[in-house]
Amino acid sequence: MIRNYFRIAWRNLTRSRFFAALNIAGLAFGMAVSMFLLCWVLDEYSFDKFHKKGKDIYLLAVNADWGGVRTLTTTPVVLGDDLSHTFPEIAANVQVRESYDNLLYRTGTNKVQGKHVIYATGNLFTEFDFPLVSGDKRTVLSQPNAIVISEAVAGRYFTNEDPVGKMISLEDGRSLQVTGVAKDAPTNSSIRFDYVMPMALTIQANPWLLKPGSHSINNYMVLKPGTDVAPLTAKMQQYYRSKNKDNTNQVWLQSFEDTYLYGKYDNGKVSGGRIEYVRLFLITALIVLAIACINFMNLSTAQASKRAREVGVRKSMGATRISLILQFTGEAILMCVIAAFSAAVVVWLLMPVFNNFTGKHISFTLPVTGRYMLLLLSVIVVTGLLAGSYPAFVLSRFLPVKVLKGDVSTGGGAALFRKNLVVLQFVLSFIFIVSSLVIYNQMRYIYHRNIGVARENILYVPLEDSFLGKQKVIEQSLAQLPQVKAFTYSSSLPITIGGTSADLDWEGKPEKLVLGTAPLQVGYDYLATMGMSMKEGRFFSKDFPTDSGTYVINETAARIMNMTNPIGRKISFWNGDGKIIGVVKDFHFSSMHENIKPLVMMLTPVNSFLMVRLAKGDVTAQVASIEKIFDRMNPGYPVEYHFMDEAFDNMYRSETMLQKLAQIFAIVAVLISCIGLFGLSVFTAEQRKKEIGIRKVLGASIMSVTTLLSREFLLPVLLGILLAAPVSWYLMNNWLSGFAYHTDLSAWIFIAAGVVAILIAMVTVSYQSVKAALANPVHSLKAE
Repeated sequence: MIRNYFRIAWRNLTRSRFFAALNIAGLAFGMAVSMFLLCWVLDEYSFDKFHKKGKDIYLLAVNADWGGVRTLTTTPVVLGDDLSHTFPEIAANVQVRESYDNLLYRTGTNKVQGKHVIYATGNLFTEFDFPLVSGDKRTVLSQPNAIVISEAVAGRYFTNEDPVGKMISLEDGRSLQVTGVAKDAPTNSSIRFDYVMPMALTIQANPWLLKPGSHSINNYMVLKPGTDVAPLTAKMQQYYRSKNKDNTNQVWLQSFEDTYLYGKYDNGKVSGGRIEYVRLFLITALIVLAIACINFMNLSTAQASKRAREVGVRKSMGATRISLILQFTGEAILMCVIAAFSAAVVVWLLMPVFNNFTGKHISFTLPVTGRYMLLLLSVIVVTGLLAGSYPAFVLSRFLPVKVLKGDVSTGGGAALFRKNLVVLQFVLSFIFIVSSLVIYNQMRYIYHRNIGVARENILYVPLEDSFLGKQKVIEQSLAQLPQVKAFTYSSSLPITIGGTSADLDWEGKPEKLVLGTAPLQVGYDYLATMGMSMKEGRFFSKDFPTDSGTYVINETAARIMNMTNPIGRKISFWNGDGKIIGVVKDFHFSSMHENIKPLVMMLTPVNSFLMVRLAKGDVTAQVASIEKIFDRMNPGYPVEYHFMDEAFDNMYRSETMLQKLAQIFAIVAVLISCIGLFGLSVFTAEQRKKEIGIRKVLGASIMSVTTLLSREFLLPVLLGILLAAPVSWYLMNNWLSGFAYHTDLSAWIFIAAGVVAILIAMVTVSYQSVKAALANPVHSLKAE
């Protein structure tokens, strides 16, 4: 019986090739997009799930009351040590610090710049599942001069030899011994490394890490199996308060497996993070799949009359309705199988493009295996049941007495249902169009907004320790280059100042106010290099030797400190007591998701980044000149340089990806909807060809016939737009509310989206309507 069903299904596919091709094309489009999105979702959910103790590992976090609660996931070394030694429920505490040092490693004659460098306590490899190719996981980090390298690094710089026991020299004079080789961290690990060094090494070089207020490392608490986290957190908080009575901060634990997806905090609680995009992509995948299923239902029910006599004969021969439903559902699943494997080929071919676009490393191979095979089967079954269920019930409902007499009408209910499905399709398509326009408009707003600091023609070089002592020669060489307009130093990039300090104090400050202030250490000529402007007062200058003990603040800091005339006022910050000499105009030093916060600038002539303002022109030649200067100072050292506009782009990488995906989704949704609309218009024109012939014989014009046929489809489209407008406004208004600075939802966006949807629908339908209107009525009426 099943074999017979498949034979009949195949015959129907080959007999109605046009509609079968439209159905399969629509399903394949929808499935391909959905599979791309679901692959991305699966990869996001897999992050950090490969550790055997993963469910017992928690990240220590602190809610700091700094003029508003701010959650810090980097916490003090001493706090992690104290808590882990005090509470027996904590089996181990793994401390990890990501290094921002720009180190040069020497391995024999090879020189390599350090990337993905982390410092960790000796239990990193015993508590986390980062397998070692060589070395003892219990002792690889026990020596103060130890270093563990990744398998990729070992293969690159220790070809055909065992690196364990070999020495690696750092540019600053330190020598380290390779004690182990670790397998490369999986791409779905939030802890990535090429080099791992003992935590004691970075503490020795940076003794300030041991200060109780130094929030600088990740404390990963490994709890004993079966530990109830809530009571433990309460005890930890009580203990913390007993030791810090004047401190209103709160300590808490977040599941390590959740930190990647839930990394956004508001008022001391988890409020989202990447999970928001995961949910958005999952919903989008389901919506695109739903649009494809609607297409299938529309085209299948429209062709119901062609299967009516077959149903009548089968019923008269004893077939039950259940068997017919199973048969037609099976046919739908067969079409879904063909569409799914077509979609799988598309996904396989375009996955490298998708990976490059999203920054992922998803491996989708043919033949499909593992979790992706499960994904493919799930998509086939879900789509087959969704798309095939309603047509199966419609077709199995025919009465044999009527259809065998020639009555094959499906009734007005089926036609109304098809129109409702068209309405739903265009509701979803309109939402996608509006979303893509709003996101595009917001990104255009971000990129064209004056952020108060120059982004173009600014090159920056992260500086290593070996630069100290050579800066004078480098500065003199840079000053002689005509393409270098200005240069300075900075502790952070001016658009990504992530640090916050509670140390700001001033006369008249409210007693209980703790103000979270962004600190920025800068060199001379910072203002000219970064294109900033002063509100009042002056900037740091070599003409004033006492400027090392003064401060420059931003407008927001002056306003919050309630200083109408801040110049000359005393404040206390990192450099001790000092006077305010200037107020710089507010500039965006973080994402536009956040309001501009208070900022205090201090003079530190040499710092972590060298910022260079270049003249407009040949960037390659300008960079080559700068590279020559550094190469003379450090022969063979690979100079690392970046551009400010790249850093700005990286800040909004997720939003840029969302913008491009929204545009793609809008195009796909409209395309799938139009495939269905075109198929329905073809079928409707075929059904009404005798009516059209009679109308033309009676004198109807081509325009009137075209309007008659087009109106039937344009009305559902218009209704869909009207229904979608408030929904899309609500969704996009919520999305824009996530930005402290955003564009407005103007009416032209909805008008433009509506015009686009109507024009596309008109072009899709009008072609078949005009073709039907131009047909010779003799051909349609010759049998009468």
